[in-house]
Amino acid sequence: MGKTINGPEIKAGAPHVLMERFFQALEARSRHAMPALSFILGMFLSLAFAPTNFFPALFIVIPLSLLLLIRARSGGQAFSYGWWLGFGLFSVGLNWIGHSFTQQDNVPVILAPFAVFALTALLAIYIGVSFWVTWRLRPSGVARVLAFASAWTLFEVARGFWFSGFPWHLIGAVWSEWLPVAQSVYWISVYGLSFLTVFAAGALVLFFEEHPKMPEFSVAIAAVLVFPVVAALGYQRLYDNETRFNLSVSLRLVQANVPQREKWRSYLIDDHFDNHMQLSRSQGGRNGKAEGIKLLIWPETAVQRKTFDRDGSLLRWRMSRLLDFGAYAITGAPRFTEADGEVKYYNSLIAFNARGELYGRYDKTHLVPFGEYLPFESVLKSMGLRQLTEMVGGSSWSSGETLQTISLPGVPSFSPLICYEAIFPGQVTLLGTRPEWMLVISNDGWFGMSDGPYQHLALSRLRAIEEGLPMVRSTSTGISAVIDSYGRTINSLGLGRRGTVESPLPKAIDAPFVSSGFRILMVVFLTAGILLFYLLNLMRRERTERL
Repeated sequence: MGKTINGPEIKAGAPHVLMERFFQALEARSRHAMPALSFILGMFLSLAFAPTNFFPALFIVIPLSLLLLIRARSGGQAFSYGWWLGFGLFSVGLNWIGHSFTQQDNVPVILAPFAVFALTALLAIYIGVSFWVTWRLRPSGVARVLAFASAWTLFEVARGFWFSGFPWHLIGAVWSEWLPVAQSVYWISVYGLSFLTVFAAGALVLFFEEHPKMPEFSVAIAAVLVFPVVAALGYQRLYDNETRFNLSVSLRLVQANVPQREKWRSYLIDDHFDNHMQLSRSQGGRNGKAEGIKLLIWPETAVQRKTFDRDGSLLRWRMSRLLDFGAYAITGAPRFTEADGEVKYYNSLIAFNARGELYGRYDKTHLVPFGEYLPFESVLKSMGLRQLTEMVGGSSWSSGETLQTISLPGVPSFSPLICYEAIFPGQVTLLGTRPEWMLVISNDGWFGMSDGPYQHLALSRLRAIEEGLPMVRSTSTGISAVIDSYGRTINSLGLGRRGTVESPLPKAIDAPFVSSGFRILMVVFLTAGILLFYLLNLMRRERTERL
């Protein structure tokens, strides 16, 4: 007889007998063994993301997750398995966040593990709830796999938007370095790719049925074939479409590799500026200019003087002397405004010409909670917790009003992004206007030589494919890169290196049939509709049982 938990479930027959005995042995050993297994599976799943990119982990962890879900005896137990899996995934995959605590004198390093575990514990709730929802709907066979993929994806979308959003480690992002598969986000978005991935990997659990029905067996076979087909189509797309360039727009990205702990030292600020100036000049040039360069680009807060945008700024004048006539410089710099006795600080991108005249300015709109601003800061100060607010920087940055599209004469229009704004699917261009390329300036020096900069680059690549727009990425310590509209890296400079990245500007391709925001909305309707369908079926069954 097979084990009957939550409906007709897995039978103890080949090829499942070894797995069944394994689970029974774990359960007999300790009541903590199954949560521990979930945690280990989550840790293993983290290897699927950059920089390891071991995607086979998906096709091991997700089927095993479904087997764990099947064995859950209650909704609480199902939630526990999902939460521990999420905790393992995020605590290992996002451990690099803790490195930022070593770069701040006013924040005790001892807080790093507590902060990372607190964040990952919250993020794991989304995965725990997806397990609970699937268990509560009581589907079986293919329906269970479909419900699980829908719940996982729907709560990924929620994680990307709720409470300012944190769309890191989306399952679809596993494919960011596997460009043939990643091409699919152009049509279905990264969330659609998450749904496809979880469903295809999860369908492998159907092979563990003792006597699977033919439709279910067919689904399992199709799941094995879906990604080779997707990869083949993506490979053909890459093969058929070469990178096209705007040859009149030459780029130079400056990566000065300034250590984060030294970046804001008052006695080193002028040295940092001179370091950027030296790298900006053309080697062998006679006039000390960035000869032949249309766009000279420095990274986030490359200039640390908050008066850089003011009339008469000496630093802006010095930087403008690097430019040929008709060329432009773009840099990150802090700025401030004063009104009614209130001072506001902004993390800004500033563009100007060879005469030092401002042509564009963008203030970062999507700030990092606890890094660039403290949620409920005014409330905490009113409660007397001023020391806590000072611990995260004293005065928070203020948010800009909206995304922008900046147009410089003779240069294709672009969407300016600062730091982690580039990780948000469907939120990287101004609604209603399509630029011709995207520029993200960032300072990944906070995270040293960890996995963080590689993951940040991978997500920027996905945005390029998703929008059909080139992505130019200028960072302080790396990885700076020029990426075309298909996610191919044209040129880059590695992590922890000093130098420049030079390239002509790649051209945009045709806009997707529908906007990325609408594609995400379609994924939400699809996954929510599937879950609603199974919920109505459950309610009908329960009503019939009561009668």
